[in-house]
Amino acid sequence: MAFRTTNIAKSDNSTKVEVNYDELNKYVIETAGLQERENLIGYISGIVDLGEQNQNDAEVIFTGSAEDEQAEIEKNPNTYFEDGFDPVSKKQVRYKKWPQRPVQCVAIAVDFPDIMIDKGQFFGKSNSQPLRLWMGGSFYIQGAGMVVGRPTPLKINKSSGQWSFDKKHLFHKMAVASKLIKADEPFLPSSIDSLLGKSFQFEVQVFFKNSKGKDYYTEYIKYLGGLGRGQQAHEPVNEPFLIEFDGDLTQENMSNLRSHIINTIKQANNYEGSKIAEYLEGRSQATASPKQEEKPKANPPAAKKVAAKAPVVEEDPDDSCPF
Repeated sequence: MAFRTTNIAKSDNSTKVEVNYDELNKYVIETAGLQERENLIGYISGIVDLGEQNQNDAEVIFTGSAEDEQAEIEKNPNTYFEDGFDPVSKKQVRYKKWPQRPVQCVAIAVDFPDIMIDKGQFFGKSNSQPLRLWMGGSFYIQGAGMVVGRPTPLKINKSSGQWSFDKKHLFHKMAVASKLIKADEPFLPSSIDSLLGKSFQFEVQVFFKNSKGKDYYTEYIKYLGGLGRGQQAHEPVNEPFLIEFDGDLTQENMSNLRSHIINTIKQANNYEGSKIAEYLEGRSQATASPKQEEKPKANPPAAKKVAAKAPVVEEDPDDSCPF
């Protein structure tokens, strides 16, 4: 068992580096120079398996009568109806809803080597790296911390006569834009690793967002499309990484994970018993001090502290993923 590091668990925490996150966030914003939205070329630096994630109930606008609703429920007892607001028409509408099965999802990291950030200096060791943004946004869940707001689902259909991502799916768009496939060809989840290292255009912003009189560090990223004529792809600064639930989990690759990614992984239905659970729980035990083990309520694990300090990441909803 490679992660049973009991000696480390008893190490002295007096050497722990105290990080000033306010100064770190200010430094990133000033160095990135992206207070206003800009279009930049970035490459896919990482794809992380988030496991089988529960999905929001599906919904479509329904214009039928009460009798029509009852008929729909009789055909499918899981169907239900609710009043709601349509952001397109900006009107109150009636929604037909039904539950969806959990779907395997992933998170996508994008690096921008034109902007080098040295976060390492705040942790005691200078280490300049490309600005990295994670797609999908994030939000806070009580008891879990910050999690990925919109994980990318690996959902396929057979609408064109063959199993594939929908043509509006983010991965299908990327595969076409990078010329891995033609627009009418299928692209499957088993091939998403071929997108690692590929360059695309993104709209990005890194700024302080004011809410109720307080400034919050905020990141925004939106996929725009492939490279235009004359634009040059980036050569990856570091080897792009792929992390799978039951794959080869190296310390080098796992060190790339932000707390909101880890928190989302822990929400997966198939987390318990997986290799990634063994790795993360082993790491959590290895970094806990004796005092934390004796009084978990007074001294919560370090991972939870990090989750509470995770940056707010935003991404406008678009048609990158139709699900």
